[in-house]
Amino acid sequence: MMKKLICLCLALVLLLSLGAPALAAKNKKITELDITAVLADTKTKGKVNVYHWWTAGGEKQAINEVIDGFEGAYPKQQAKSNAIPGGAGGAMVMKVKVLQQAGKSPEAFQAHPGQEIQPYLAADMLFNLTGLWNELGLQERMIDKIEELCVASDGGYYIVPVGVHKTNTIFYNKHMFEQYGIAIPDHTDITWDEFWAICEQFKAVLPEGKYALDLGDRKGWTAAQLFENIMMGTDPQIYEDFINGKATADQVQQVLDTFKRMMEYVAPDHAAREWFETAGRVVAGDYAMYIMGTWMQPFLTSQGWVYGEDYGVFTMPGTAGFYGMCIDGFVVPNDSSNVEGGVRWAAAVADHEVQIAFSAVKESVSPYLDTPDSTYNELTLIFKNELLDDSIIAYPSFTHGTALPWAASTDLQTRITDFATSTDPDTARYAKMITEALKEAGVEGDWNIVD
Repeated sequence: MMKKLICLCLALVLLLSLGAPALAAKNKKITELDITAVLADTKTKGKVNVYHWWTAGGEKQAINEVIDGFEGAYPKQQAKSNAIPGGAGGAMVMKVKVLQQAGKSPEAFQAHPGQEIQPYLAADMLFNLTGLWNELGLQERMIDKIEELCVASDGGYYIVPVGVHKTNTIFYNKHMFEQYGIAIPDHTDITWDEFWAICEQFKAVLPEGKYALDLGDRKGWTAAQLFENIMMGTDPQIYEDFINGKATADQVQQVLDTFKRMMEYVAPDHAAREWFETAGRVVAGDYAMYIMGTWMQPFLTSQGWVYGEDYGVFTMPGTAGFYGMCIDGFVVPNDSSNVEGGVRWAAAVADHEVQIAFSAVKESVSPYLDTPDSTYNELTLIFKNELLDDSIIAYPSFTHGTALPWAASTDLQTRITDFATSTDPDTARYAKMITEALKEAGVEGDWNIVD
């Protein structure tokens, strides 16, 4: 616990320092460029350092598709891939700040649109990419639900999206259902009653060492994501109130009561694994289900698994008609040694052919409407059609940076991880701590999910 508190304090200090004038960047900031000329200069030389958090099966191959597209367009520039493990973007904030203070800002780094990049904007660390958006016509090319989340508080665009994943999903091992004689519902939008019944059936028949669920929360963010999914599945109004800083302790306790019940079916050593290690144990037949975002798809593909044959997907109970959005993108620091290279990388991210190659390997939904359906496999196409369906409400993830300030999200992850690793947590006590923490962080959103 002390280690977690120290890490949290360090994170908050670094976050606060993003806006401190005394810690100004060492390199000169570039605020304006001739975007047309920058993109047209295909003979320029140099290195472009790109930081991202993709390290699991399928993810490394996906980032290599962007690198290939970038270096194909600019053959004399080298894109260097720098992976920062951690997931959900938490480790990236601190890494970028350390690099920036050392005068080694990356040319581009991965981020989520919305609240996550606000500290960078407050510290004037990012190059305004509005000119690039206009040059490439991204506003017209992009899915509306994605584009509106990319508009910064000053009306500009500072991020170029690369892919979208759905967060409110449950992956399950079909072979385990068949092996233990548990019927698979003939619909994906299962109810809470159906979900609990499945968990109970597995608990009754699974041998020692095998479980209905796992969490894989060694890095913490997966526990927060489960909390997020349970919250939406409990009541979308609670979710809206929560990200607007208006949720009451009683509302949050409802979510934690369900969370606590769910932990009865989770492997007791859940905190010993990262998410992809848990995903591997699902493949091995140790865990029947895993509540995880659709970035689990490419991992399963890397293990030779096929949707419909080896695994299936449920929608998180209570979230039918909703689509949790995790939007990955790249931003460009304005004080790197090669800002022009960063802008070219951002352009490559949105390139039509790159989007096809990346989306096919990453098994993510392209943010761009001109990415053809032939890009996707059966399951990803389902998720794409859901995202485009006006009757399905897309909502921003707070675990993945969009809906809560970074400081509040980081603090929340620490508290939820502590809750998930406690033997018999007092849900009322944790609910009070969480709601008070949001107030102390000054969370005052104006999100509208439930009309």
